[in-house]
Amino acid sequence: MRMKKRLLGLIVLLITAVVIAACSNDEKNSQEDSEPSDNFNATGYPVVDEPITLEIMGKRSPIQPEWQEMGFFQEMEELTNIQFEYRTSTSDDFTQNKQLAFASLDLPDLFYGADLTAGEEVDFGSQGLLIPLEDLIKEYAPNIQKLLDENPELAASITTPDGHIYALPALDQAATSRTPIMWMNGPWLEELGADRPSTMDEFYELLKRFKEEDPGNVGDVIPLTANTPADLRVGLLPNFGIVQDDGIYEEDGVVEFAWVQEEFKEYLKFLNRLYDENLLDNEMFAHTWEQFVAKGQRTGIFSTWPIVQVGFEDPSEALNYPMLPPMTSATNDEKQTIEYSEIFRGRAAITKDNEHPEATMRWLDYLYTEEGTILSRLGIEGETYEWNEDDQWILLSQDGLSTTETNSKHAPGVGTSVPMVLTDEFYSKEGGNPSILEIYDWANEDLIPYAKSPYPQVYFSVEEQQRISTLKVDIDSYFEQMEAKFITGGESIDEMWDEYVGTLMDLGVEELIEIHQAAYDRWLETQ
Repeated sequence: MRMKKRLLGLIVLLITAVVIAACSNDEKNSQEDSEPSDNFNATGYPVVDEPITLEIMGKRSPIQPEWQEMGFFQEMEELTNIQFEYRTSTSDDFTQNKQLAFASLDLPDLFYGADLTAGEEVDFGSQGLLIPLEDLIKEYAPNIQKLLDENPELAASITTPDGHIYALPALDQAATSRTPIMWMNGPWLEELGADRPSTMDEFYELLKRFKEEDPGNVGDVIPLTANTPADLRVGLLPNFGIVQDDGIYEEDGVVEFAWVQEEFKEYLKFLNRLYDENLLDNEMFAHTWEQFVAKGQRTGIFSTWPIVQVGFEDPSEALNYPMLPPMTSATNDEKQTIEYSEIFRGRAAITKDNEHPEATMRWLDYLYTEEGTILSRLGIEGETYEWNEDDQWILLSQDGLSTTETNSKHAPGVGTSVPMVLTDEFYSKEGGNPSILEIYDWANEDLIPYAKSPYPQVYFSVEEQQRISTLKVDIDSYFEQMEAKFITGGESIDEMWDEYVGTLMDLGVEELIEIHQAAYDRWLETQ
């Protein structure tokens, strides 16, 4: 898999050079200057009088049905007269398919649930593969424009260095979205008479008790698991003293690289100890999403919401699964966790192949209304949610499914990163699950006070981004291989550490830091 990812990265980089030469500014300008057809309505609905069909590409959650079966898309088609042909895939497959779509120029008309990185926005926007959206927003997207006018920091966060907006964001003000969360098996804690740990030593002792005493009487206990090593990193590494984003963090104005720090070395040693003692899921580097969540009843501490990991119909049961708090360790005496921005970039983009950009922008603009967000996040009234007498929304449970599973049948915003505006007011209207409001309180009390941003949301110049993309192909591949070997015992951490650090430096870590430092310094000047 790692070799496949590396080859894909190299293919993308090689073809990018060809694309730059092939995509002229004239092509981009032709999109900007094009006039909508007589079939198009600039206001009101439907967006087009006669139906049109566009190709849409996005990342579908494993818990979702095929998108053409989802009520969201059916409702949007009825409202707008815009139909879709679908190109969806899940997780790593989507990332690879997205890269291949750009590399081969086999583009959809619309990326939705796109998970576009800042680098992809800059790279493919500057090449003309993604079209600028700011003029379309001014002309045809009053809801998005209103959001930009009311939130000046939003415009700054999604405008690339060349002055263009190439992708649309989502806003999510929930505390549970602004910091990573690991969850604890509360019934097991109660059975053991144990408290939540406050240090990594206490955390280790708790995992041992889970394993040795089997408080859930499940037989094959998995004390600690995560969907991916990255999920474990964001959940536990801050306890060792590093709050990072993809290996990068800023401390007192100086940019550092996490994977070469002594604190990360101690983190690896800790996980290697857990792995050796079967306290860490030994399948974490190989399991699929489906295999991961299937372990739910046997897990003590995990990285996915309890209703997904453990599974239960009554949402109030979530209160039996508390959050793992920030902890101190031998390398860190300050409790801390990661703080994400409430602005989530790269959710949707229109490509150069789209012959109906105005209509597409109007389709997207609806998603920034209250009704559009409700449709995106809650689904179909009467099937996945309903309103009570207090004007609060209540998620429904059907056919023995949990509310999340039911919700995901028709709401793409359950499991997929889509454009929508989730405000505090939206969350406060949840009436059928008072427990979720308590969970928000947990996050606000237990996590947010200790949250810090590792590195601001910046954009890099085209040249910087191209260099980052080149460097990270080898850096990421080597790092992921060595992380797995260190944790599983395939390589000795003490014996190999200096060689490992030296290899990362040879692969260009110092240049990577310099680029991020320059971007940070530019960002600081604008504050």
